[in-house]
Amino acid sequence: MASNTPAGLEYPDSFWRSLHHLNRFRGFLALFFVFAPFYGQNAPLDVADSRWVMLAALFYGLLALWFGHVLKSRRPAFDQQLIVHVLSDVVFLTGLMALAGGNASGVGLLLIVPMAAAGLHPRPIIAMLLASLGTVAVLTEQTLQIFLWQAGNEGYLRAGLLALGFFTVSGFSHVLAKGTLSSVQLAGEKAAQAESLARINDWVIQELQDGILVVDADGRILQFNGRAESLLGCRLASQARLGQCAPALAQFWQDWQATGRNPETPLTGNTARRVRARFTQLEPGRPSGAMILLQDMTELEREAQNMKLAALGRLTANLAHEIRNPLAAIEQAAALLGEEASTPTMARLTRIIEDNSKRLNDLVEDVLLLNRRDRLQKESIRLEDFLRDFSAEFAQAEQVPDEVIHIEVEGPLSILFDRLHLTQILWNLFRNAWRYCKRTPGSIRLTAKRAEGRVQIDVFNDGEPISAELQRRLFEPFYTTDTRGTGLGLYIARELAGANGGSLHYVDHPDGVLFRLNCVPEGGQTDTERIAQTDSDFPAGNREFWTFREAIKPS
Repeated sequence: MASNTPAGLEYPDSFWRSLHHLNRFRGFLALFFVFAPFYGQNAPLDVADSRWVMLAALFYGLLALWFGHVLKSRRPAFDQQLIVHVLSDVVFLTGLMALAGGNASGVGLLLIVPMAAAGLHPRPIIAMLLASLGTVAVLTEQTLQIFLWQAGNEGYLRAGLLALGFFTVSGFSHVLAKGTLSSVQLAGEKAAQAESLARINDWVIQELQDGILVVDADGRILQFNGRAESLLGCRLASQARLGQCAPALAQFWQDWQATGRNPETPLTGNTARRVRARFTQLEPGRPSGAMILLQDMTELEREAQNMKLAALGRLTANLAHEIRNPLAAIEQAAALLGEEASTPTMARLTRIIEDNSKRLNDLVEDVLLLNRRDRLQKESIRLEDFLRDFSAEFAQAEQVPDEVIHIEVEGPLSILFDRLHLTQILWNLFRNAWRYCKRTPGSIRLTAKRAEGRVQIDVFNDGEPISAELQRRLFEPFYTTDTRGTGLGLYIARELAGANGGSLHYVDHPDGVLFRLNCVPEGGQTDTERIAQTDSDFPAGNREFWTFREAIKPS
């Protein structure tokens, strides 16, 4: 069978650590068997002449010391060292089993550990061969027990079951090792892609069809691209004042500082182009400067920019999809470690791995759900039945008392909506409501009614109203005040609402928190301004602007 491992593969540190752990186990066994005869009548092994056991254990301990020295240099290769380690364990433990009276002594069970290590070999045929050698050694020892020490034949059954355990453990270990090696190879490919993307980003910033200017609070230029120079028709210099090059843009900048409103009229300067300027604070709430987006007002350039950002969204979804494979391997390995945790510290560390793996998996699921928002299966939904079923399901899943949730539907209402999308939106809103409400009867109120040609679904809770500062960032992706959250719940809910022709927004309420979902009624028309609505979901009010800001954010 040919190897599935690429030539020249560098084994991950986790593989070498496993080999170190195996060697520490070997040293522990050697130390144990050296002192085992001193227990007298309580000795763990029934051996007539304990000197042979002590001598073999001393040799085994010296072998463990030598293996530890060789492991530090990582020479020879991992697969070659692994074979030598496993064969050494098979020889010593089989010999010790023979001295202790055969398989009935229980020493043969110790071979399970090196058999698990054998599965780390990248070639399955070698892993199975090592398990076979362990099987041959156990069966040979049992045969010698019969012919030399007149033991009974019943030991063959125990030897056969032990051999079956060798193959099972080695097989499972090899499956896990193969997944880890695939993850290492994938990580290398992603690292190369990330390096390539970094170079592309540097190039894209300079080749953007829109001009970019970053100024501080005093109007000094901090950063710009070549397109900004082209659109303004002048040479820009770092630390130069904006008014020295573009007086009209400097006037727009001063007006924006005073009013906070972007200019409605285009900029006309040293070129024949009509340039639209858009300002965004670098840090909301602080006078730390602004980023200025200069756009040449042509439809072709806008379409080209949207295509670039659509490609970025697909890339993000693909990366999230690829993360799931190594993440699944981590979760499975953590579960296995948890089952064999021998100390409270190891159990606590294993729980940390499992908790953070779950959080990463939730984040990946949110990103993948966002990428599937356009895969609609709209249907007519009767709200009265749907909302009551949903409320009951949520109360049961989240252990919410029935009297906390109050539902009110004004008349028979039906909407055109994807059922799974509607469930996801309401689940996010209800989860936040349950988290922050007072948890008294009627703390969460769900109402539905028809208004202005739309069906309004309001989710209210009696928690503390949201401050004006936080309202500006409610639907910003990855922003959250909860350390356990991903910051994507409200963002995804708003995206799914827009994909179904509706909208989701926050409504000021003096007594609590209110989110309003506007839906298309059955027989109604969808919103023709979905593209503009999607752009408005970004915190800068412009998709291109927000993407650029994230790209230049320091790590």
